[in-house]
Amino acid sequence: MLGKGQGFRSRIDMHQMLGSMFDNVNKMPHALARLDSKPIRMQTAASKVELAVLHVIEAEPSSADMGAMCERNPLHSFMFDAHGKLLNANKATFEAFQSCPPDPVADRHITLKKLFRLGYYPGGQEEALAAYEEAYNDIFNLKLDCHKHPQPHKSRKDGTIKWEMIEMWPMQDPIDASPAVLVKKYDITAQKDLELKLSIQQQKLQRQNQELERYSASVVEDKVRLQEQADSLSQRLEAVLHDKFERKSFDADTPIDKTLAYLQSVIQGSSLPVQAALDLYHILSESGADLRQPIGLKKQLLQTYSLDADVGQSMLQLLQGCGQSEAPFPGSGDAAPGQTEAAGGPLVHRTSSLASASLMPSITPALERQLQDAGSNWQFDIFAFAEETPNNTLSLLAMHCFQQSGVVQHYKLRERHFWRWLQRIESGYVASNPYHNSVHVASVLQMAHMLLTHGGIRQSNAMGMQEVYGTYWSAITHDFEHGGLNNDFLIRTYHPLAICYNDQSPLENHHLAAASRITILEFRHVFGALELAEDAVSLRKQIINMVLGTDMKKHFDIVSRFQAAFKKAPSSGNSTTEIDWAAVKTEDKTLMHQMLLKCADIGHLAADVSTHKRWAYQLEEEFFRQGDKEKACGLTVSPLMDREHAGGMTRSQLGFLNIVGIPLFKAMAELFEGTQPMLDGVLANYRQWEAAAQASEASMK
Repeated sequence: MLGKGQGFRSRIDMHQMLGSMFDNVNKMPHALARLDSKPIRMQTAASKVELAVLHVIEAEPSSADMGAMCERNPLHSFMFDAHGKLLNANKATFEAFQSCPPDPVADRHITLKKLFRLGYYPGGQEEALAAYEEAYNDIFNLKLDCHKHPQPHKSRKDGTIKWEMIEMWPMQDPIDASPAVLVKKYDITAQKDLELKLSIQQQKLQRQNQELERYSASVVEDKVRLQEQADSLSQRLEAVLHDKFERKSFDADTPIDKTLAYLQSVIQGSSLPVQAALDLYHILSESGADLRQPIGLKKQLLQTYSLDADVGQSMLQLLQGCGQSEAPFPGSGDAAPGQTEAAGGPLVHRTSSLASASLMPSITPALERQLQDAGSNWQFDIFAFAEETPNNTLSLLAMHCFQQSGVVQHYKLRERHFWRWLQRIESGYVASNPYHNSVHVASVLQMAHMLLTHGGIRQSNAMGMQEVYGTYWSAITHDFEHGGLNNDFLIRTYHPLAICYNDQSPLENHHLAAASRITILEFRHVFGALELAEDAVSLRKQIINMVLGTDMKKHFDIVSRFQAAFKKAPSSGNSTTEIDWAAVKTEDKTLMHQMLLKCADIGHLAADVSTHKRWAYQLEEEFFRQGDKEKACGLTVSPLMDREHAGGMTRSQLGFLNIVGIPLFKAMAELFEGTQPMLDGVLANYRQWEAAAQASEASMK
């Protein structure tokens, strides 16, 4: 180093002298050097000699070692100016660049941009240029303390991808203090391989974790499904055991049932005693035998089956009728005071302000949620719905069912007129009846809708659109203008309806006739929606058969025929779920229609316990009111209808469920497996009544 001035010798710290060259560099080597200075004369021109100072820097051993190490260090060190031009580089750098393949874009001079171009990027030179621009911006514009860039390159030896780290620090050129950058380039292939392995392992673990989560979710689903299956099998086993043990002393088989069972055994090759054939012969040959009623029904209910007297008499009256009138014939002069008045006016043409209503009420979000629940819940809370829809409970639910099923759209029903018809029908139900009111009818409609949409009936194509139309219609009108008194009372008192229909299902006939009369005379457009006259005829026939089938006097006849029609033949391996409904006879489809409405009519047996018991006690109150009328008429009070002898509800419910309810719902579930939740609900309520009966017996001991 040359400089003007006086000569001197000194020991200096090179870091202090040259430190400005390494401003902003994180790591700078520290070394001491000895500086000897002496004056000299030197010729600067042909005839000019000037005095100068010669500075001789001699590195101390530590500094020399440091320089040698730097030369041998595999780190490639560069210094570039702000234009990317190389200012300095170590020996390893020059050697590495001499072995690099020629750059098709630039010459062999080392530049900052070329440093990036040497990378083997998936995006080619565009990605390399982007990496360079990002680095340049970080160092010279943003002036970050450090910029790191992992650079891939392709091995010339085996073609594998290697990785190098380009690490950059901003600094000043020690000559002119202009912006510069110090660059180090070193191999990180092992690190990247480790990162790649760790990444692959992490992805593998994530996939395994996801698979475990899916497996866990699948296990939970399987557990729920298996639990549901176990519960269902338990319920079915309970139903079978119920048939075998609980009802072992009651034989519900009719003569036809026994004959079919005998023939089936013969077809299967069973050896039967001759006495069984003789018994059948004697039963069938009796002139007064009702082939569709259980053999010896009266004797079984009153003597053989373990029912107390009142329950047995009540069941016999329900299923077979009173058989004769107790009251004197009208006009004979022997009628008790007030008898004619008490008996003659329970069923009359009724009109209310609702009949003139023409606009549907607005559907609030809360009400919409209840309607949606009605379409999917086997144990829908009909009482909560009724509280939110006073005077419109049946109409709103009916409109929802007709719309959701597609009937309104299919038959192009004018909703405003249809709403008026629904309101007119709803006004024909007596709100003061504890049981047979519009809320009961809405409950029947909702259960019929569940049987159609979730019980497998629509899914199996057992019903077409017209039959769905008829089912809803039957449910809506099946108790129209019910006065809260049963058929036996009407027959015993020579009620005008009993006389009109010759004691044959007077209530059911009136429900049909009264509702049809109003529809045909005032709302012809409801029937007019059907395209062909024969469609209207077949629809009306379906409605008549379904509503008349709700008379409990026909219970055993319908159930027996239904089971015979759809029981699997001995030689057939087909399940009832594979029935070709298009090939089923009209008479057999009628039985299926009747069974559907029968199940819906006593559907509260499948409701949750609180709802079911509320209906049961409201029915009991209606029975008590009939008993009060029977007393006023001077008649013998019907069994379980005397409010002075209350407390028979538990006993009567067990008897009704054993003889009527469980066999009915079980027969439906055997044909349509989707109705199993309904049977499960019935069995759950049976257990509640059974527990109550046991508790009552225990308290009396």
